[in-house]
Amino acid sequence: MWILKWIFWVIVLFIIIIFVTQNVEFLNQKFVLEFLFWETKYPLPVWVAMFLTFATGILIWLVGSIFKMLELKSEVRKANKENIALRKELNELRNIPLDEESDSIDDIEKEIL
Repeated sequence: MWILKWIFWVIVLFIIIIFVTQNVEFLNQKFVLEFLFWETKYPLPVWVAMFLTFATGILIWLVGSIFKMLELKSEVRKANKENIALRKELNELRNIPLDEESDSIDDIEKEIL
């Protein structure tokens, strides 16, 4: 299955390379980047704007994944604590001595009659 993923991503990368090489003129066009009340002082090439957008997306993903990783580590720590408590309880139950004088069903019936 992993080989199919690699083949898929190689094909996607190949398509992107073809697209970029056929649109070199477009990527060199310049424009002023505006966002809310901020704008660039000098015109930027399209490829710089695309790179900045990509880098911003990567940073947002990084922050989100850090929070997710911390959440998962907390869950693992909680599960490990519960596992330790359950193992301790199981060992205690294993060490309980068995009573020789247990009340069997036959003994209880004899007492009732």
